[in-house]
Amino acid sequence: MKSNALERNFLTCIAALLAAAMPLFFSACRSDITTPLNADTSQQGSTPTVKSIVPDTAPPAGGTAVIINGSNFTSSAQSAPPSVSFGGVQAMNVRIVSPLQLVATVPPHSSGSVNVEVTTADGMSSSLPSAFTYTESSPALNSVSPSSGDTAGGTVVTIAGSNFASGATVSFGGSPASSVSFVSSTQLMATTPPHAAGSVNVAVTNPDGASAMLPAGFTFGTSSLTISSVTPNSGGTAGGTVVTIAGSNFVSGATVSFGGSPASGVSFVNATQLKATTPAHASGPVNVAVTNPDGTSAVLAGGFMFGTVSLNVSSVSPISGPAAGGTTVTISGTNFQAGVSVTFGGLAATSVMLSNSSTIVAVTPEHSSGPATVTVTNSDGQSTSWASTFTFHSVDLLWNAPSSSPVTIAGYNVYRGNSSAGPFGLLNGSSPVAITSFVDATVQGDTTYYYEVKSVDSNGVESPPAGPVPATVSP
Repeated sequence: MKSNALERNFLTCIAALLAAAMPLFFSACRSDITTPLNADTSQQGSTPTVKSIVPDTAPPAGGTAVIINGSNFTSSAQSAPPSVSFGGVQAMNVRIVSPLQLVATVPPHSSGSVNVEVTTADGMSSSLPSAFTYTESSPALNSVSPSSGDTAGGTVVTIAGSNFASGATVSFGGSPASSVSFVSSTQLMATTPPHAAGSVNVAVTNPDGASAMLPAGFTFGTSSLTISSVTPNSGGTAGGTVVTIAGSNFVSGATVSFGGSPASGVSFVNATQLKATTPAHASGPVNVAVTNPDGTSAVLAGGFMFGTVSLNVSSVSPISGPAAGGTTVTISGTNFQAGVSVTFGGLAATSVMLSNSSTIVAVTPEHSSGPATVTVTNSDGQSTSWASTFTFHSVDLLWNAPSSSPVTIAGYNVYRGNSSAGPFGLLNGSSPVAITSFVDATVQGDTTYYYEVKSVDSNGVESPPAGPVPATVSP
């Protein structure tokens, strides 16, 4: 039968376990401790040792409860808890579980590995180098999309997960991604490197060294390059038609040909879309081919028709603008080509931009007031005019000089407002108008303006205004 002292000692061990509320502490309670509680167990002068920390990582904010395993942490059951430091910063809530074990709450600290030091109440201390690492929460990978791509690399993927940090790196089967963009703590964008065919692990490593892996997260293989459509699918034999090629698995640097003749102006939009300008070619249907940099290619049989196409202008918007020019207009129609030109009443537009084969954006030139024909001419010489006209607007102002004046009149200032009450803005700048007429070439259609005229003497002094006089501009 066990002695009462042994029974009391066993209960003391159990009490320590319950206080710590951690099952791992059972390893410190030994059934062979038979020393009565009032016996001399002094270990005065024994140097403590630190063997391990569980867990051995935590966020820099601190607050994580850890178990410190070792020996000689206390000289008696009534000893004050030893002090514990992590990288020189004192831990909180240090409690003795047994001479072999302590519990403590880690303090805040910058990221990195730190020494853990235990100093007993009698001044004896021990340190375990780099025993604990402060690190941000470890990243996690949920998915990679798309999850497959060509062995030549160049596939742009979205990596979803958590706890990503700016500056994170990505690898595919151990090969670093050719580019990585941090989008947010839950998303990265990366471009796959070249790699042999097969499934590979995808790994993300944060700048602090914390990493995560998605096993077989990406598969390298020879992707199937396809062409589904060419829009528009016809154009003039002189070439110059800008087309959009839709398909799959296009790669930056892809080339395009029409009936074996290389296209110009090929631009990679994304893996499913290319832009290209048709070359000159004899009339008739031709195959359209796309070739990726790795040599893989796809052909759309009869994908484009060369021939004499009908150039057409269906609309111009807006339909009017100031005679001073500078109005941006959108011209809609069909079969516009690269190098297209636009005139308004025979005067060249100051700017012409071909958006696509059915849309042109042009800026009107300065032009006399009145209607003007809008003409579009393709680079192959074919031209057509809009059935309607573009109207250039201006307001012609006339007034009489004063029949008599006590001062010499040096000229006139002309003012314009959008209401009869004003405000009115000076139109003729710093120099007075020398004659009794003025043309306002900056008016917009379908608008009513109000004008005032003031005479100016040689000292720049103005008379009271004549007016306001309204003028309504047609649409």
